[in-house]
Amino acid sequence: MGLWSWILDRLTEDGSGDSTAQVRAESEQALKDGETAAVATLEREEESAKPDEGETPQIWWRPEGATLLEPPEVTHPDLPLEARALENLLVSHFDGHDLSMPPLLHIAERVLGRLRDPKCCMSSVADEIAEDQVVAAAVFRMTNSPLYRGVQEITALQPAVTRLGARAIQTLMMHESLRAAYFQGKGWSAGLARLLWERSLAGACIMRALCKFTGVAEEDAYLIGLLHDIGGVIVLRIVHDNSKFTNYEPDLETFDFLCSECHQEFGELVADSWQLPSYLKELISGHHVYPEPDDDLRTQRLQLQLTDMIVAMLGYTQYFAYDLPNSRAVRDLGLMDRSGFTAFLDGLPEYVEETIEAL
Repeated sequence: MGLWSWILDRLTEDGSGDSTAQVRAESEQALKDGETAAVATLEREEESAKPDEGETPQIWWRPEGATLLEPPEVTHPDLPLEARALENLLVSHFDGHDLSMPPLLHIAERVLGRLRDPKCCMSSVADEIAEDQVVAAAVFRMTNSPLYRGVQEITALQPAVTRLGARAIQTLMMHESLRAAYFQGKGWSAGLARLLWERSLAGACIMRALCKFTGVAEEDAYLIGLLHDIGGVIVLRIVHDNSKFTNYEPDLETFDFLCSECHQEFGELVADSWQLPSYLKELISGHHVYPEPDDDLRTQRLQLQLTDMIVAMLGYTQYFAYDLPNSRAVRDLGLMDRSGFTAFLDGLPEYVEETIEAL
């Protein structure tokens, strides 16, 4: 029963006679008039939202007035005294002396050791993972995420490990080690850790999704996207430790600048510590340079540069309005001529958001 009907029925019960009928009629007419006005307003709003004839509707990957075709050079901001001191402190650690590296998880070391054995069976890997509840939960999240999920959800560890396979399990061990490295701090730095972690996941998801157009191996691409900014872990640690003694906490813009200035140097140190493959170390330590035509990692570098642009346009880093269809990376990868690429871009924001939430 509608609210107005209930009120009018109550009036009738109170015996208001003919006046009640008049009230009912007037009220019902008012409701009809209100509904008519609401529909008219909605139709006007929908009509005004439609683009004019011949006008191209705005979409996220083609923002109005965009002119940037590649990531701009980082300019040095006018930093306060405390930030300049912090910048000098970071640079002083570029040689790696007196700098502790974030370790791989113990479970990751054990699992990666098993997977190096050509005779390794996945059941023994599942048994190893079962001893760590946190990593076991990560296996289930990864298996049932948009990256790997099938028709049915998997709730047992052995089939989850089997679905992922050895290469994806290796990636997952790096995934969980990076997560642990980011979230060791508390308080103020925990928010920055979450920011960096979501950026890493966004980069990994986008890199992997682009493989359908570039031919790069999906697991390699995911790992590149996940780890290429791993030097941010060291920046976060030093900034966090420094804040304990100075009570200075840089704002987000300053922290982003410090990361952009230092993450490649620190990333190379972490790559050595984690004994990452040489190709991955090379990408981590020099991924902002546009690749030459004879670069053996040209496709990966172009794909990574495009990924960084998309990450910015989706709001996971500082926003830049790129002219993505005409960008150098899209042009040199030949993507605009590929069937389904624009449809892929249309669905990418939702896919990335869903995947990050699942992981």
